[in-house]
Amino acid sequence: MGLLQARLRSRLQAKALTSFTQFCERVLKVDPTGPGTQLLIDLSTVNHTAFFREPAHFTIMAEHISTLLKKETTQPIRIWSAGCSTGQEPYSMAMVMAETIPALTPQRVEIWASDLSWEVLKAAANAIYNENEVKGVPPARLRRFFLRGLGPRNGSYRIVPEIRDLIKFRHVDLRNPTWPLPADFHLIFCRNVSIYFADDERMVLMNRLAQHLRAGGWLAMGNGEILSSIPATLRKLSPSIYGKES
Repeated sequence: MGLLQARLRSRLQAKALTSFTQFCERVLKVDPTGPGTQLLIDLSTVNHTAFFREPAHFTIMAEHISTLLKKETTQPIRIWSAGCSTGQEPYSMAMVMAETIPALTPQRVEIWASDLSWEVLKAAANAIYNENEVKGVPPARLRRFFLRGLGPRNGSYRIVPEIRDLIKFRHVDLRNPTWPLPADFHLIFCRNVSIYFADDERMVLMNRLAQHLRAGGWLAMGNGEILSSIPATLRKLSPSIYGKES
C-alpha cells in the first residue's frame, strides 16, 4: 500500500484531504463505485509497455494476417489489444499492418484496444510520446509513422493520423461478465495481463478470450506467462501463441 499512498499524495492534496484514511472515509465509503474508485484503479494499474515489445509476436502477426487476407475478401480483419495501456501495443500493430497491407483502411482492418484505466486510455488516444518512449522504434518507422514536435513540443512524437485512425479504444474490465466488443476476432494480444489474475480467474479469462476468437483465430500471451491449463478449444502453436480449432 505504501507505493499507492505515495502516488495518491498529490491527488489528496488537491482534494484538501490529509491522509489515505481520510480519502477512504470521505470518498470511497460515500460513493464506492464513483470517481474515487476509478482514481485508485488508475494509480494502481501497472503500465509497463513499449513499442514492438516481444517483437517475434509482431512478425507472427504479419504472417498470420497475410494468410488471412488471401481468404477474407469482404469481411474486415479484426485484432484486439487487451490491456493496451498507453497505446504502444495497438499502435505497433497498426504500423505492422500498414507495412503488410497496401492501401490499409479501417474498413479492411479493425484494431480494437482496451484497458481498465481511463487515464491510460486518454493518454493512448492522444498518441504523444517522449524520446525515451520511442527509443526502441526503428528509424524508418519513426520517420514514417511519427510526427516530431517542434518549438515547445520539441522532444515529443505523435503517431500520424492514418495510424491513429485505425484504433478503436474501449474501456473494458476483463473481470466483468460482459465486454463491449465483437466476438469474432482473428487475433487477440492479451500479453502480461493474466499475471494479475488469481488461478481461477485466469482460467475464466482464458475461456472468455477463446470465446471472442473466431475459428482459426490466434491468441498471443506474454512470453513469461505460465498457464497451468488452456481451454479445450485452443491448441498451443508456440510457447506463447494459441490457436482456436477450426
